[in-house]
Amino acid sequence: MTESTALTTTPQAAAAGELAFLHDTSAFEHLWRVAKAFSASRMVPPHFQNRPEDCMVALMMSQQLQVNPLLCLQNTQVISGRPGFSASFAIGLANQRGPFAGPITWATEGTGDALQVTALATVRATGETVSSTVSMVMAKAEGWTKNPKYRSIPEQMLKYRSATWLIRLHCPEVLMGLSASEELEDVQHVTVKEELAQAMPRSGNVVADLNQQIKNRAAAKPVTIEETREQKQPEAEPVEVVAIDDPFA
Repeated sequence: MTESTALTTTPQAAAAGELAFLHDTSAFEHLWRVAKAFSASRMVPPHFQNRPEDCMVALMMSQQLQVNPLLCLQNTQVISGRPGFSASFAIGLANQRGPFAGPITWATEGTGDALQVTALATVRATGETVSSTVSMVMAKAEGWTKNPKYRSIPEQMLKYRSATWLIRLHCPEVLMGLSASEELEDVQHVTVKEELAQAMPRSGNVVADLNQQIKNRAAAKPVTIEETREQKQPEAEPVEVVAIDDPFA
């Protein structure tokens, strides 16, 4: 690329080049071959191994974010069908590309249930200090503490959460709407726990509840194929029989 060409290249043109696989067959085939190569490697996470389709989507994401493809694969998790970046990767992107004059820092106060963490950064253009605070009280109210990591490493989890909130509020273009994998894990833990709570009767004895469910299913009368057919077939309307005189009798 010459200097004059570089100066006249627009963001729209760059975006069109990144999305060439959508309308250019050769670009699509090349990206597919690259995805298959990555999926065959043991250096990518297990959830990408032997999954060229998922690798291809991740490579598309790396193009949009303009990050190294291997780094994108290494830091992407798929939780309940939704891709998300690790919080540490998101923080690294914000420190490198965000509007901040320096790296994101944290201030921690209290311990135990009174623990709260504030993520801080200074906006380069204005000099304003922006912040985002989360606490264990908030974590419990939102159901995040159903994720066991909030019991083993609560301060670290609050740091991740406060930083991703700060990024989403003040430089959402860094993640382009994607969530942090830690946020997706919190949602997954809450959803699974709630579904189990609704499905299981609350007798206080998990084994007894499971046995009762098995008995209930065994006691249910199975529907036979004949019964199913009888249910689906409409009842025949009665046919009126009319006597006709036979002229040849």
